[in-house]
Amino acid sequence: MPDASVAKGLFLVFEGGEGSGKSTQAERLQQRLAEKRHRAVLVREPGTTTLGLYLREYLKSKRPLILESELLLFMAARAQLVAEEISPTLDKGITVIADRYAGSTVAYQGYGRGVGREVINYLNDYVTSGLYPDATFLLDADPSEGLERVGTPQLRMALMPDETSGPGRDDDAERRRFEDQSMPFHQRVRRGYLELAKSTAGWHTLDARLAIEELEEQIWRVVAPLLPVSSPAQASVDSPALFSAKE
Repeated sequence: MPDASVAKGLFLVFEGGEGSGKSTQAERLQQRLAEKRHRAVLVREPGTTTLGLYLREYLKSKRPLILESELLLFMAARAQLVAEEISPTLDKGITVIADRYAGSTVAYQGYGRGVGREVINYLNDYVTSGLYPDATFLLDADPSEGLERVGTPQLRMALMPDETSGPGRDDDAERRRFEDQSMPFHQRVRRGYLELAKSTAGWHTLDARLAIEELEEQIWRVVAPLLPVSSPAQASVDSPALFSAKE
């Protein structure tokens, strides 16, 4: 049972398309919170839990996966993450920073794949038990720029036919299910994110082309006022491990 005397932790989410820099900003925010002596845990989707990591391997691969299965596997990973990590951590008064959450499914499986919004909304509400972020940061980038950052082979062939270097990420060619989708797919994903941000309270759209340091400052200006002035979840000098990143 959560301790009723402890204020619920802050729940912050980073969203964006491939190569948007959301993961970098999530990590920088976690580090900044640690410097301010606020407990902060970084999680990612799909991942972090044993089940999430198991499902991530398949979801990232190009092994056979029908649309319905893809949707439900992401939902299963999210359900486990909320129950095992996010909710218990928030109940302890600790901030949770998530690299992707429910919005990713709306953008990728909804706008990108064409799954009905009503189906996604129902499943998201079900697997999260209605838990949604206090603030969501959308790192918005033109898909061509984002894909160039991650070194998508199809983009290099179209824009730089003489380029021979490998992918920009650690992923090998068989672990790029989404990176190697068509440009129209990524454009639909971006449109989904932008429409979601306009219609949903608590979303903040940032220009991913800005310098990393400038983006970090824009994010901090949103987060700082949300932090408690005196938090029972603040760490002691003897507890540096409380500022953790859970893969």
